[in-house]
Amino acid sequence: MTSIRFIQQKASNATSFVVKGVHHRSFMAASFSGVKGIHRPVLVPAVHRHCSASPAIQSSSSTTIRQRPIYVCATRQHVGKTSVSLALVSHFTKRFGSENVGYIKAVGQQCMRVWDEPLDNDSNDADDEAGQYVLVDKDVKLIRDHFGLSHLRYQDMSPVLIPQGYTKSYLDGDINHHDQTADIRRAYLNIVKATKLGGNHNSHSITICEGTGHVGVGSVVGSGNARVAAELGADVVLVANGGLGRTFDELELNRALCLQHGVNIAGVVINKVQPDKYDQTREYLTKAIDQMWAGPNGEPAPPILGVVPDRPYLGCPALADVESTFGTVLLSGSDHRYRHYDVGSNVQGRNIGMSMITTDLAAFLRTMQRQDGDARTMFICHVTRDDVILGFLAEYRRKTRRGIPFQSALVICTGCDDGMGDVSDIELSPEVCDMIRDAGPAGPPVLCAPGYSPADAAKHIRTMTPKFNANDGRRVTRATEHYEPYIDFDLLIERTSSSAADIAA
Repeated sequence: MTSIRFIQQKASNATSFVVKGVHHRSFMAASFSGVKGIHRPVLVPAVHRHCSASPAIQSSSSTTIRQRPIYVCATRQHVGKTSVSLALVSHFTKRFGSENVGYIKAVGQQCMRVWDEPLDNDSNDADDEAGQYVLVDKDVKLIRDHFGLSHLRYQDMSPVLIPQGYTKSYLDGDINHHDQTADIRRAYLNIVKATKLGGNHNSHSITICEGTGHVGVGSVVGSGNARVAAELGADVVLVANGGLGRTFDELELNRALCLQHGVNIAGVVINKVQPDKYDQTREYLTKAIDQMWAGPNGEPAPPILGVVPDRPYLGCPALADVESTFGTVLLSGSDHRYRHYDVGSNVQGRNIGMSMITTDLAAFLRTMQRQDGDARTMFICHVTRDDVILGFLAEYRRKTRRGIPFQSALVICTGCDDGMGDVSDIELSPEVCDMIRDAGPAGPPVLCAPGYSPADAAKHIRTMTPKFNANDGRRVTRATEHYEPYIDFDLLIERTSSSAADIAA
């Protein structure tokens, strides 16, 4: 049975590894075989060498500093791991220069196809000189493009992807664990090499590794976050949502897995903290960590590196998120795909929010006409309400003629629940669909939610977790601007680097 791994590495200089605190066999990548675009390493056992996978850095004072990679993990899904990673990359690119910053997402899940060109200093096979299409995790595309990390190859930034069916193939023995681990090691070394070649040899260089979900994600295929961090000799930054009891419980569970794999925790970032509980959260979580995580011989507990207050805007979905949720595309208004909507608000008495249309046309028109140019409402109606759809288009044209901005959107639901659990689908009439499309990309945003009733669509929109998109530069910039002031980067550098004297001691 053919393996379905999405691996695209090229052979690099053979290097052997033994990571501190982890005992495993080391391997060297000797050559590749397989079809073009899915290259597989032929691995040969190497002699054990006690060294770290972390690169040595020559500081300006001629003191050799070993900067360990920083591995960002979360306590669970949707707690802001990518937001913290964005803040780290943003800060370090400004501090050290983009050419001195590396980024890797060793194990990814949601992938996209990108064109990967060889680097100027790349020594690849002749058949790869012109580049190739590769599949990478979507966060890799986001980070590389937004921060201009052009010295890194996509294929090295996303060495292993886990699509549907991967786990079964791994457990069936169709995917070799040693090959998988070697791919991650080699990709990381390529990132380090490209970073050192691209930057000033006397400057500080650093690599950010972004994990997938909580610390244990990927364990079923032998590539859990804690295990990968150990393989790379990385220090972990744990990200958790704000709170006290539940927050610490989740931190404790994830810490246990880090300890099992001998991974050092550099610190903790507490995210999405209610502003009115900011000081309380920092004070009591600091007390809990200091009391519970201190070493048996008095070693200090990992510090809280940052406490980030919640910012609702970052949780507001863009129309692109709504498209993704319903597996559809905008019929009109595609120019506004990255416009954000505060769907958690009630539209009554406000200029923002989400509203299901259950009234007659006259009442709906009165609601829209009372809104000013700053109004940004996501309306939801059923496909049978042709009157509401046409009224929405007419109000857009009326305000446009008067020079009044129009920012509202319309979601048309085609599902119909008979009350017995069966949902039928009613198509949007071709005539009405043509009228919507005629509004064009610059027109009002209108999209269909196939198979959803208005109530179900509203529930899905309100409970969705918006994700960063490489094309939504505004949200990415807002996130980095919000997070950076709350993270102690100097302390993070101090916690993740050591001098030659420290290592010898």
